Amino acid sequence: MKTPRLIREQRPSSSLTQAETGQALSPLTAFIVAAVLVAGLLAIYWPSLDFQFILDDHRFVSDPRLQSSGHVWEYFTSYVWAQVAGGPLSFYRPVFVLWLRLNVILSGSSPWGWHLLSILKHASVAVLLGLLVWKLLRDRVAALLAAALFALHPAQTESVAWVTVPDPLMSAAVLGSLLLYFSYADYLSADSRFSAGRLKKKSRKPPSKLAGKSSTAWIVASSAACLVALMTKETALVLPFVLFVLALIVPFDKNRNNDDRKEAPGGNGTAFRIRLVSAVRQTLPFLGATVVYLLLRVSALHGQFSPPTQHLPWKTVLLSAPATLWFYVKVLFWPVRSRAFADPTLADTFSLRGVLLPALGVGCALVILTGACFWTWRRTRNLPDQEALRIRYAFLLGTLILLLPILLALNLNALNPGDFLHGRYTYLPLTGLMLLLATGYHLAEKAHIVMLSAAAIVAAAFCLLTVQQEGAWKDDLTVFTVAHENAPHNAPVAQHLADTHVQAALALDGEGRCDQAMPIFDQVIQEYSNDWFAWAGRGECFFKLGDLPSAEQALRRASELSHEPRVIEQWQELRARMGLPPAPLK
Repeated sequence: MKTPRLIREQRPSSSLTQAETGQALSPLTAFIVAAVLVAGLLAIYWPSLDFQFILDDHRFVSDPRLQSSGHVWEYFTSYVWAQVAGGPLSFYRPVFVLWLRLNVILSGSSPWGWHLLSILKHASVAVLLGLLVWKLLRDRVAALLAAALFALHPAQTESVAWVTVPDPLMSAAVLGSLLLYFSYADYLSADSRFSAGRLKKKSRKPPSKLAGKSSTAWIVASSAACLVALMTKETALVLPFVLFVLALIVPFDKNRNNDDRKEAPGGNGTAFRIRLVSAVRQTLPFLGATVVYLLLRVSALHGQFSPPTQHLPWKTVLLSAPATLWFYVKVLFWPVRSRAFADPTLADTFSLRGVLLPALGVGCALVILTGACFWTWRRTRNLPDQEALRIRYAFLLGTLILLLPILLALNLNALNPGDFLHGRYTYLPLTGLMLLLATGYHLAEKAHIVMLSAAAIVAAAFCLLTVQQEGAWKDDLTVFTVAHENAPHNAPVAQHLADTHVQAALALDGEGRCDQAMPIFDQVIQEYSNDWFAWAGRGECFFKLGDLPSAEQALRRASELSHEPRVIEQWQELRARMGLPPAPLK
């Protein structure tokens, strides 16, 4: 029996149901909810406004290039640590340094101002993520869900409370570039529909010409944002590849490609070549931005692209990959404790615990992700072309942004020796994960209430964990004390903790409390006999206590270990005061 025409026209399709679900919140309500979420985020991170500068913050705040104007050109012609003797040659991040200069202009040397800007920067990334989800899925609830869980994730505490981490700034530029790119895609897709005869509305100018002019502006702006992201942190190198894969697998000028395939003989091989040429054409501006960045980078790094920080055999790097990936899986999905620092996971030989078990865990995560891909593709088969296209964009984009930045972190020879696992490396991948969750929510119509209830529980847990974990970043001593508790076999962390204790002892020394400082120096020297800083402080305390022979021995050892001119001068002056001849340094 045929369904009457009137009933067929009134029957809601699945696409209408999804559209109505996506508009469950009015624009005003969505804005109010977003404002409440931002206010909640500010409240959660408000205690960090009283935190001190930590880790690399001290060097950046005292960088003479940041303290005065007239050095902006140097940011683009030199590497990050050019002002530090012996600084690593591997970082070329001029936009990041420019951001730090802005922090100095607005906040001076006040940690309060730097932390406020860091919180606002993190909130801005969450807003951009929400806008990206809305642009792709047209679902306000999904957008708010993704932005909220991203902003509240406990792993973000490292990137927010440590004010000189470049990942949030880089992620903001990446998301901005994607938003501009999809605006370009909208214009190109509209032009494609017009060429296929689907655009009925009349205009004085053909829509294809209007779209051509507008799309050029969007793609230029998007590639410029890509260049900004590249100059903020090297991880943004994944962006041009992501856009190429998107254009190759899910082309947004689908109608035009179909017409070209009909006209060109040769079957699937010709169809793939047409799609490949189209993908290359669409990503050429981003490749151009990448070439410009690479040329500037090589020039600033004295002819090198990425000088290695260590020289591990490739066998070790490959065998260590499963444990490294499993660490980031735990950061993403089980952030019940801080994983800002971790014990190294180097594996020189194959083993059950060090290689096989982590590989099985990572394999299970990949199986789940693959199953989600098939489920998404099947769910979009019966949807209108444009809606299906946007959902596939969202899922594929989320998958690529989740995986590719983490894969870059497997290059251990470009990371800090002994200290190469950090939760902050998941900042950009978390935007991809939240994009996947938003897509799953958008498609799972019948499970919306269940998913929202689960998301509320997870968000509440995230709030508690974030408040708990952010306290670890209030000062250097707390940072390394907590890090050493979580990663007792991380040698750089242990050394930094010792140096922090020495700094505290030197402060006691400066206050004339050598009796309290001396046990700290002795403890550090007992654990790290080659710590010249502790030897020098010990010598100064002995001098103030009037024990000149012990002071001379301590300064001698500090001079032999450090070869610092200032320490050697102090040692020689003490020898002269004691009536001893100048001694040659060994």
